[in-house]
Amino acid sequence: MPGQDSPLARLERHARNRALEVAVVEQRGHAWATITWNELYRRVIDGAAGMIDAGVDPGQVVVLRVPTGIRQLELELATRVAGAVPLLLPEHLDPAEVARLLDEVDVRLVVVDRESRLALLRQAALAEAQLFECDDRSWERLRAIGLERRKRQPDVLTWVDSVRVGAPTGAVLGLPREKSEAWLFRPEASGVLSELKADDVVLLTGEAPDRFTTVVRDAQLTAGCTLAWVESPAQLEEALAHVSPTHVLLDHAASRVLEDLVADARVDGAPWHEAPREVLQATSARVAGARLGSRPRKLAAEIAALAPWWGGRLRVLVLDARVNHTVSALATALELKLGRIAHHPAVRVDLAAEPGLPPVPAPAPVAVGAADTLPRRGRAGVGIDPAFSLAGPA
Repeated sequence: MPGQDSPLARLERHARNRALEVAVVEQRGHAWATITWNELYRRVIDGAAGMIDAGVDPGQVVVLRVPTGIRQLELELATRVAGAVPLLLPEHLDPAEVARLLDEVDVRLVVVDRESRLALLRQAALAEAQLFECDDRSWERLRAIGLERRKRQPDVLTWVDSVRVGAPTGAVLGLPREKSEAWLFRPEASGVLSELKADDVVLLTGEAPDRFTTVVRDAQLTAGCTLAWVESPAQLEEALAHVSPTHVLLDHAASRVLEDLVADARVDGAPWHEAPREVLQATSARVAGARLGSRPRKLAAEIAALAPWWGGRLRVLVLDARVNHTVSALATALELKLGRIAHHPAVRVDLAAEPGLPPVPAPAPVAVGAADTLPRRGRAGVGIDPAFSLAGPA
């Protein structure tokens, strides 16, 4: 979006104005975790400085392969604040296509939460890249290193921000294409996302490398609202009950099964109706203006029993798919606005052809402590500090 503030500027604004407001909500097993805007800002800037200390320079690529949720957001934003390009790859890309895509760009860092996520990259030549095995302990260690870098070089992130002015910072995705080679592209969209406000609570479903979830994440960073993000449609019902969203944004996978989810919905632990599909059919007929007998009219009125399932304050429902007549009628009956996101055509991105950026200047020299106090870098398992898993060539 032309003229949009940088990720760092947006984070700073929300940390200042909405410090203790919840930024992100995620499900961890049967529990829920939250992070405030101030916490997110601090964790991101330390993570960004840690990446810089590890040798990540503006314009280089960081491949992210971690689960949906708070950590993925932290890493994606830290990459952007460090001036690098976050690259997200759908699981269903062919490894040979992934190798071709990565061979064309300057990959500095590959971030995974477990070894199995490297399978998609097995054919890529990443001799110049570092591997960051990111669990809770290693992420905290990297952030601690970043904090020390910011103490030694307080202006490092503002310097990076200044050299990135005018350059796109959004995440780049791999785009599988049926009849030709895969592309890299930066997703863009217009529509209801521009209407988000700081006091909104957005419930999003979908995977991180999806164009729909990517544009929603960036819109949330602009608006400063709360984002609850779950990956699977199976998590939708519990998320609705926990966060009581004002906006529900469903990716293509969740959109396709929404009618089934609604039919099987439970309110206060019990089915919302003994004949839910009959209620949905009667509601569709009533909204369409059909003449109804007494029983269908009664069934259509009973759609109100479904209202509590949505959490009590839902205003906007957005589906990343064609809206069928059942969902449309349901929204009309419950007085929900059906929002729309229009994806802009995918334009191929050639990261290698983007203008070069200067490397981050080194901080002023400081006295070095004893060697055994510093994290050591090398291949995982070869004398590496177990709390610091930033390994050598992948």
